Amino acid sequence: MAGDVHQEALTAAVTRVLARVGGRRDETPEAPGGSALDMVSSCFGLTPFERDVLVLTAGVEVDPGCAEVCRTAGGRPYPTFSLALATLAGPHWSALAPVSPLRRWHLVELEPDSPVTTARLRIDERILHLLAGVPYLDVRLHGLVTPLPAAPALPGTQHAVATALAGAWTTGTGRATLAGADGQTRREVAAAAAGEAGVRAYAARAADLPTDAVEREALARLWDREAILLPGALLVEVDDAGPERREVAAAFCRSLAAPVALSAAEVTADDRVGERIAVATPRPDEQRELWAAALDGVVPVGDGDLSRLVAQFTLPGHVIRAAASDARRRAASGAPAGYDLAWQAGLDHARMALDDLGRRITPRAGWDDLVLPAPQRAVLNEIVAHVRRRSTVHDDWGFEDVLRRGLGVTALFAGGSGTGKTLAAEVLAHDLGLDLFVIDLSQVVNKYIGETEKNLRRVFDAAERGGAVLLFDEADALFGKRSEVKDSHDRYANIEVSYLLMRMEAYRGLAILTSNMKKSMDSAFLRRLRFVVDFPFPDAPERAEIWRRVIPARAPAEGLDPERLAQLTVSGGSIRNIALSAAFLAADEGATLQMRHVLAATRTEYLKLERSVTSAEVAGWR
Repeated sequence: MAGDVHQEALTAAVTRVLARVGGRRDETPEAPGGSALDMVSSCFGLTPFERDVLVLTAGVEVDPGCAEVCRTAGGRPYPTFSLALATLAGPHWSALAPVSPLRRWHLVELEPDSPVTTARLRIDERILHLLAGVPYLDVRLHGLVTPLPAAPALPGTQHAVATALAGAWTTGTGRATLAGADGQTRREVAAAAAGEAGVRAYAARAADLPTDAVEREALARLWDREAILLPGALLVEVDDAGPERREVAAAFCRSLAAPVALSAAEVTADDRVGERIAVATPRPDEQRELWAAALDGVVPVGDGDLSRLVAQFTLPGHVIRAAASDARRRAASGAPAGYDLAWQAGLDHARMALDDLGRRITPRAGWDDLVLPAPQRAVLNEIVAHVRRRSTVHDDWGFEDVLRRGLGVTALFAGGSGTGKTLAAEVLAHDLGLDLFVIDLSQVVNKYIGETEKNLRRVFDAAERGGAVLLFDEADALFGKRSEVKDSHDRYANIEVSYLLMRMEAYRGLAILTSNMKKSMDSAFLRRLRFVVDFPFPDAPERAEIWRRVIPARAPAEGLDPERLAQLTVSGGSIRNIALSAAFLAADEGATLQMRHVLAATRTEYLKLERSVTSAEVAGWR
């Protein structure tokens, strides 16, 4: 119905009511039904008397003669309850009560500090404009609630969740808790549920809700009224809120009469509002459909490529669509279209969740940079095969259905400092085309009981999206704590280790621990790791090979003898430090890199290691 029709209906109603107030016969014809006035009366259950009171307060705003009519009939140039009770049909005292629809929903306001019956009545501005055919979101809610866009097509499992939420809103308690997945996915589910329920979805942040109980109650009533008028449903998001704000948000949700859902990745008994509805990540087959639909032939990929994308990335629908959009944009700008473009786009979007949880290393080292004995290199190649072919073995060959658990690729790299553990992890990540995230366990481990598990959960939950290679450096910080159980702290330390290994086993990517305390580890824990790689201290031939590879071909070197340099009994990490320091010494002199520069750099490195250069190590040096 057009706005002028609503205005005509309101004008006709005002004319009739003023006629009654003035004691005149009402000869104004009834307006056709379906006006905004009819909608407001129906939504809030107004009696005919309450409807006429509302119309009378609107008359002051739309009819210049209303004030004089009120003055003549009641002695005051404005509407009052006393005037309404004396002149309008079907009067009842309950219309004056604070719990009546007129006052509970703030359709009309009483002039403060005045007697109820003689206080001036004013119509709420939002209601006045609505009656005149100009609907809008109440300006007092601007900045507090945000309309959600229409939901995209959801995968089957998430569509079922949306249907369950719509049921809770329409036939259940009207309240629910959406838990799991990420915030944007929960928004899409809420928008889809609102569509099924025939309402509009809005979102509010817990941080924006008032902490004062009186203000919070006033906001709840304001939103309830707005939800009735729109109609609408509210999603209250608490992911970034602290415990106090979460309590405020839960209390706010419980006070609402309108459909509401509390949105959180994790919920506790205190946070929970109504029915708990879990939102899961799309199944692999659903992710495959999402990738195929999002790429839509613009970035051509085959069935095998789609399988590898799904095996590597566990992404929510909105991230898949964003990654595919990036891939299409790059293809349109001239980049070679195909699987590699989709893979890189997926990698870019997956890494966002991990960037603030660890140190990302862009892998550049290849197999030629790694000097290791043949048995260790063979194990590393086997690790690559397990990661690269897991889709074939787990899905196509059915091993996931048989084994069910322990399918993650887990490894322990054990060895002294500088023996190549981190370099080996970088080589694996480079070969697999993945990011390497180094997680310092000494920063993750927390002295407070239960905090370590929370930190580890954040790491693995973020990493699940892209299957990055996770390198848990300094694992001794955790494994070194495992001991005989003498008190509760020992017991919780052992729980932390078990939790880490459990998450590693469930992780879809490659998770690597580094340690130089392998002998102190429980054999039961070692059995739960799929691979254990010992990084030995390099012998003389291996050290000579490291020296050959660590000096760049274009570096101006003179007289460097890798065999004599290999007499230094240091690890590969120390060799790299010495070579770099020697290069700086030579560059500062403006000379070529020579053995004497290496000797000077060696003495500096040995001071750091609290060692002295022996005559045997530098025998034959010039």
